[in-house]
Amino acid sequence: MRNLLAATLLSFGLPGAAYTDVQLPETFDYMGPTVQTLTGSDGRTIAFVDTGPEDGQAVLFVGGTGTSAAVTRLTDFLRGMRESLNLRLVSVGRAGFGQSDPAENWTFDDYAADAAAVLDQLGIGEVSIVAISGGGPYSAAFAAQNPDRIRSIHLAAAGALLGNSQLCAAGEEKMQEIFDNYAAHPLQWWAFPEDSPTHAIPGFGTAAADDGARTFGIAGQKGSGNAEVAEFMRYCTLELADVSQVVAPVYIYQGGKDTQVTPEHADHWQSIYQNVAARRDYPDGGHDVQYRHWDQILIDLAGMGDKIIVCQGGAAQLLSEADAERAITNGATLGICAWQ
Repeated sequence: MRNLLAATLLSFGLPGAAYTDVQLPETFDYMGPTVQTLTGSDGRTIAFVDTGPEDGQAVLFVGGTGTSAAVTRLTDFLRGMRESLNLRLVSVGRAGFGQSDPAENWTFDDYAADAAAVLDQLGIGEVSIVAISGGGPYSAAFAAQNPDRIRSIHLAAAGALLGNSQLCAAGEEKMQEIFDNYAAHPLQWWAFPEDSPTHAIPGFGTAAADDGARTFGIAGQKGSGNAEVAEFMRYCTLELADVSQVVAPVYIYQGGKDTQVTPEHADHWQSIYQNVAARRDYPDGGHDVQYRHWDQILIDLAGMGDKIIVCQGGAAQLLSEADAERAITNGATLGICAWQ
């Protein structure tokens, strides 16, 4: 076998002794999250993802509007950091998106019940919550139904006042036209502006478009925007859950230049949750702070909310808020140095 491998390497023009330096793997490389399914109490298929250390601190990841359970993939650019912090992400697909069956008259509360069923099947009790963009109202429903189950809540460019959108004013017929077009063109659905920091992440745009294709086409949707129309009608007609009984610490992340989820949404979250531990405003941030500052969100999820991650002198450091402010004044930048 040894001679055969050497001969094979030589046939490719490699020195005969080079094979001694080859590091042969013992395991397969990671290819992204595995989508699993369970059957809900109503007979519907519910898709979910469970990724990270089995004994890790569980995080219910509630993706933005028009995303599948596999949208956790868009945070895998810091998968190594996440797993080093012993964090386990669980994402539950919403009705009609990806491999989750559609449902009539489905509500935010129905999502909360689906999420609880998935967590129960996985044997997970206490969780933190991360909600992104249109995932905001769903996260509130889960928190309201399970206040004693929540370790912390992290609202990253999360919508609270989505019923005030122009789409709601435009009506259901116009929504159908718009969302059918997006469903047929996932690249447009996930088109971040040219100056978005997400373009610095290798493969991010491709992964995002892939999730759009999965959301709108993998389970027979055939490019239809029906599930997205139903989702937006929920935003337009349903109220946020009453979260007054939730006492877990809440972290809010808001882009000052976000035109989709404006700072008024963050203001509203701050007014209805009783224990806001930190509000992190990024004056120059748009509707991508959930990715640009995912490193900080991970630090907060891991229970180090009193620390700020900065790049200083070519190395990432965790500093107190006061020290971080001084460092930034002296030229440091927020986040790991890869952003630079």
